Amino acid sequence: MLEGNLKLDDGLLFYEVSGNGDPVVLIHGNFNDHQIWNEQVDSFSTHYKLIRYDLRGYGLSSTPKSSFSNIDDLKALIDTLKIHNVTLVGSSMGGGIAIDFTLTYPHLVKALILVSPSINGNPYPMNMMWQGTKNYINLRLKGRKKAIESFITNRFWQYFIPSIKKEEARTKLINNIENPNNFCRFSPSLSVAVKPYAFNRLHEINKPTLIIISDQDHSFNKETAETLHKSIVLSSKIIMQDCGHLPFIEAPREFNQVVLDFLSKRI
Repeated sequence: MLEGNLKLDDGLLFYEVSGNGDPVVLIHGNFNDHQIWNEQVDSFSTHYKLIRYDLRGYGLSSTPKSSFSNIDDLKALIDTLKIHNVTLVGSSMGGGIAIDFTLTYPHLVKALILVSPSINGNPYPMNMMWQGTKNYINLRLKGRKKAIESFITNRFWQYFIPSIKKEEARTKLINNIENPNNFCRFSPSLSVAVKPYAFNRLHEINKPTLIIISDQDHSFNKETAETLHKSIVLSSKIIMQDCGHLPFIEAPREFNQVVLDFLSKRI
């Protein structure tokens, strides 16, 4: 296993590489870091060169002080590792990054796996926006530790957190969320989105795409997954049962098999 810190013009990007073969890049979502994929490493790195990294402002990567692009960061990582024909696996916000990267650098992408993904330009419901804003308000008013506690106990976010019935998965996710480096470290306005927005360009994507959504995810996320499935010609969609927003934590064996089956047929 190789670990490194990629030096950017105004920061550092932590990454980890394991295994050999065709490259697969895992992109985490909000409130998480690269360790959210721990249950995937052994399974995937047996067959592929697996790259995990922390988005800027998360985990071991540096805190943004000025405007930056997640797409530029990922391009710099791919260039540094001298890889091409990559499969991008993106969770939630990471799915939105994978989509934007594919639209910007289609020649570098071989396939897409989008897990409960967002799409830039697809407006969030007002309540979801408000709940996200509350995280920053709580951070200022209560401090980071109590703001994280409020997030975990907030009824709105329970689609994100495994139920008490799934004690092991719940503990793993909460431990990841409780890492202070993963919670509201910077203003989202510093992250520059690709324009024109992806929401209006999904028909441009011509890569084999697997969309994974869960039956207990938020209704908005289910609608987003269906929008992607209808708009991307070479897409298939799988609904994982008895899971919330992060099925790769709640049902890792099933998730891993679904992904490996898809990859074995396409890369």
